[in-house]
Amino acid sequence: MVRTMESTEKSRREFLTGLGAVSLAGMSGVLSSCATDFGNIGLGPGLMPTLLIRPDAMMRKFSPHFPVNRDYQGLVNMQFADPVFSMVPQQEKVRVGLTTLGNLGGLLSGAGRGANRQLGGRCQLACGLRYDAETRQIFLKDAVLENFSLAGVPSQWTQGLQGVANTLGQNFLEKIPVYKVGTGNGMGFMKNMRVTEQGIKLSFGL
Repeated sequence: MVRTMESTEKSRREFLTGLGAVSLAGMSGVLSSCATDFGNIGLGPGLMPTLLIRPDAMMRKFSPHFPVNRDYQGLVNMQFADPVFSMVPQQEKVRVGLTTLGNLGGLLSGAGRGANRQLGGRCQLACGLRYDAETRQIFLKDAVLENFSLAGVPSQWTQGLQGVANTLGQNFLEKIPVYKVGTGNGMGFMKNMRVTEQGIKLSFGL
């Protein structure tokens, strides 16, 4: 069988097209199955890399910074510990739940058996997200206290203690990066960041 130059060129084009499809499929498989210590790498629209940062990864970044203590007017010492992250995609927010422990020794001094009593509770803050392009780090921002409880606290002190919990978000939580984006695995400029049910999803492009 005699092959013409036209049929040879056609076969070459078909081979290269098939090879390209196989290469893209292979790259997609590699990226989709690639998991780092802090997230899963995949492909989004236009074959651009995506990165999913899971809540447990954020907790691993935050946990070494806790517990943290805050004082209220020298009367109540508040301890915040055990950060738990949950996603609120409808609001593009990340919730941070913390256990609280209040030492009321100063408030109840001279009250006999009540002195130095410790009371437990919970607080929850809702936070937005901020990406620092220079350091390639993601931070919480605009933290707002949603819920606060500390059993047995006199009502006249409740508002002040809520204020302590609220400023914890602004002065502490927002200063800790939840993730630092690497430059490997084809990660270029971060083009989009959104909150999903599974975690924070980042999309990259040129």
